Amino acid sequence: MHVALIIFLAIIGIPISFIIYHTIVRIVRKIHPFPIPHFVTNLIDNPVRRKYWQKPDELADRMGVKPGDVVLEVGPGKGTYTMAVASRILPEGVVYAIDIQQPVLDRLEKRLEEEGVTNIIPKIDDAYKLSFEDESLDVIFAIACLPEIPKPINVLKEFKRILKPDGRISLCELFIDPDYPLRRTEKKWAKKAGLILKEEYGNWWAYQLNFGK
Repeated sequence: MHVALIIFLAIIGIPISFIIYHTIVRIVRKIHPFPIPHFVTNLIDNPVRRKYWQKPDELADRMGVKPGDVVLEVGPGKGTYTMAVASRILPEGVVYAIDIQQPVLDRLEKRLEEEGVTNIIPKIDDAYKLSFEDESLDVIFAIACLPEIPKPINVLKEFKRILKPDGRISLCELFIDPDYPLRRTEKKWAKKAGLILKEEYGNWWAYQLNFGK
């Protein structure tokens, strides 16, 4: 009986602990916005997430990327999703992986060198004023990244500026992300930025939204 009680409390304690953690982090980041530290991506980008919740190949296929595309990813993290997209746009396509934290890009560059990937270009850039020409990109995507940027609507307007007329913007969110927005919230942001919803996948736990002009 004692063992059964301990097991029961452990099972109940895990979700309760997560809810408390999730709530505290959301409140802190709401009051004092700051970029997710690069080392935290090791926790967020884990094997369970990649196998069950946000499968890199599945997300990349839904984006509709094709050989020769010029792609932008905001917030590449460890580069798992970046590489899934990059493999689909060979031989001429390229992915620009941008972030505001150099340690994130340094780690990505090291991985690319080790794995011999040559069509991903890591670079520092400003999501509010991107260094790309108007209507120059085929696909733009962000995996659990857009909501951590303080003014997401402004960022989406910038995405629209640099997106080709037939291009696609893909936003993917996961509930365990401290900055997770409801699906309707992200749709509202996109609508205010002048974007049109094209496809949507997933559920409340993990979803993917594709937009166009």
